[in-house]
Amino acid sequence: MPLSYETAFALRELPQGTYIFADLERLSGADLGRAAWLWQQLAVRGDRMQLLNHPTQVKQRFELLRTLHTQGLNDFDVYRLDEYRVPKRFPVFVRNERQHNAVASGLIPDAPALEEFLQRWRAGGQSVGDNIITEFCGEPDDHGLYRRYGIFKVGEHIIPANVFFEYTWEVRGLPHTSVINEHTIAVETAFLRDNPHEAQLRKVFSTAQIDYGRIDYALVNGRIQVYEINTNPYIAPNPLGGKRRAAIYEQFSRNFLEALQALNGRGTALCPVQPASVPHGRQAKQRQWVKQTLYSSLWQSGPSAIYAQRLRHIRRLVVQGRLLWRRPVKKS
Repeated sequence: MPLSYETAFALRELPQGTYIFADLERLSGADLGRAAWLWQQLAVRGDRMQLLNHPTQVKQRFELLRTLHTQGLNDFDVYRLDEYRVPKRFPVFVRNERQHNAVASGLIPDAPALEEFLQRWRAGGQSVGDNIITEFCGEPDDHGLYRRYGIFKVGEHIIPANVFFEYTWEVRGLPHTSVINEHTIAVETAFLRDNPHEAQLRKVFSTAQIDYGRIDYALVNGRIQVYEINTNPYIAPNPLGGKRRAAIYEQFSRNFLEALQALNGRGTALCPVQPASVPHGRQAKQRQWVKQTLYSSLWQSGPSAIYAQRLRHIRRLVVQGRLLWRRPVKKS
């Protein structure tokens, strides 16, 4: 069941089991510290707790890409906008460091064009914080298609997920831009069957200190080029392309669920994470039932474009519920 950081920080009890710390790039510095504190509180409860993605040890996007380039694993480098360094190779593009699918520019061909873009950026009131310049590194295949490979790590399992094909350099795996035909399906089927890059990508996950997430990467001149590791990757409720990719989606889903089940089974006993006393009585039972019902409903409704909106509504309901529960009960 998904659990927001806001709720986890406020709870007095958490059950024993497996916890995946996700979406770490979207946490502020203060919340990262609180998440690390929560990790420590859970970690001292014994071997019935299994924790993935330590909040302050996971390498965030900029640190990871700079490290991979320094180690010679990636051919391209990244730069913060406030570094005021001219990239060594062009073209480049600008994107937000913390958001997904947040490319802020097209391909910028040279240093003068980059300077012009940054001047317009600042003149428009845009902040240079949380934005990075990335050297473009990609190439089309023999069919003129750019490929983006996706592969998951779930605990110790490395699971190939998909290969998306598009005619544009920014491959996003969207229905209206993806190319799906006999050739792409054959390539993707072989990828899921053979898992050809497992050994290399296991090393990348180790470098990033990520236990759960999805690497997005490509092959350029025969070399793996890692673009990012998403610690809260989107899993579509239905296969892209419908029936044409149904067998591929089913194979990935089966492997993914098996890996999740391997993480499970650590027990369900409640484990205190704060020293405060545990509430008892009818009111506490109602409170717990409401929380479980709301978050279970959110999860079962499936991922979608309005997931964040639904989550905000549920958080407001929880807050309003707390206010109501705190009001004194009038005695008749």
